[in-house]
Amino acid sequence: HLLPRAGAEHLSVYIDFFFQAAFAATSATICSGAVAGRIKPLAYLLLTVIITGIVYPISGSWVWGGGWLDGLGFHDFAGSLVVHSVGGAAALACVIFLGPRKGRFHGRGQLSPREESELKPHSLPLAAMGTFILWLGWYGFNAGSTVTTPTSNQRL
Repeated sequence: HLLPRAGAEHLSVYIDFFFQAAFAATSATICSGAVAGRIKPLAYLLLTVIITGIVYPISGSWVWGGGWLDGLGFHDFAGSLVVHSVGGAAALACVIFLGPRKGRFHGRGQLSPREESELKPHSLPLAAMGTFILWLGWYGFNAGSTVTTPTSNQRL
């Protein structure tokens, strides 16, 4: 297994790989909000390859499958810490490296008058639909992350 997890022994290697690939992609997506408008699409594609192909697997191996954090007794139920810490750390590193968006702020972090008028929402129905799609997708992510079905005698 790429990232062996407790309870995942019964899963196919391929199922586990694609499931973990979805979480790795989510880490890169978390970073996308921070770099939007600051880098070119090709640079973001490269960043996504680095996050999903190198950073997420290394961080996951620390937590699951006998990694050093696993050896210290660390338990990340459903993998949410790995996903969000990788995405958040990548976003922080990118904004520190890239700096503020050019032409967006003036003075002491104040929006320029032009930017204030451009930051209004453009499509409330699309925003609502996107929220609904995310909400629906989280059911699969969260249920699948537990890897097992709890029995009546199991407690968190």
